[in-house]
Amino acid sequence: MTMKFLRGVMQGIENLNRSLYYISSLAILLSAFILTYEVIVRYVLRIPTIWEIETSVYLTVMATYLGAAYGLKDGAHINIDMITRLLPKGFTEKLSLATSMIALVFCLLLAWKGWGMWWEATAKGWRSESLWGPPLTIPYFFLPLGMTLLSLQYIVLISEIIEKRGGKNHGS
Repeated sequence: MTMKFLRGVMQGIENLNRSLYYISSLAILLSAFILTYEVIVRYVLRIPTIWEIETSVYLTVMATYLGAAYGLKDGAHINIDMITRLLPKGFTEKLSLATSMIALVFCLLLAWKGWGMWWEATAKGWRSESLWGPPLTIPYFFLPLGMTLLSLQYIVLISEIIEKRGGKNHGS
């Protein structure tokens, strides 16, 4: 019963991250479209703009943080495995577990500090210093949300590593 519930939660986390991956992909496309629009309007039509670059940056930040958890699930993060490929498989599994735990602690710390920063920006009504001046609570939201989701995905990954190692130790 408990394992079935946990597997359901883990599947829910992965489904959420998959959905956010698609949203992140759309954000990248929208960012590219906005930048193209900005170039045409500013340099071809000679009309000044104030919101396009900042919006594109915010969309790229959103895509980066919201897509990170799916990248971890899908194995798309950068791995430098030149040395680890030479190590015994059992050792690399232990190394993977250790590095995943360290990364989890880092992501949790970043999420915790990020939620504090987001709340401060929200409570104090911080705004961008650009002419457009959007509220900073929007872009500041993506870091802690992304790190929280990445932390959850690391928990899923760590549990899968432990489960796989446990099965090998018990002759499965």
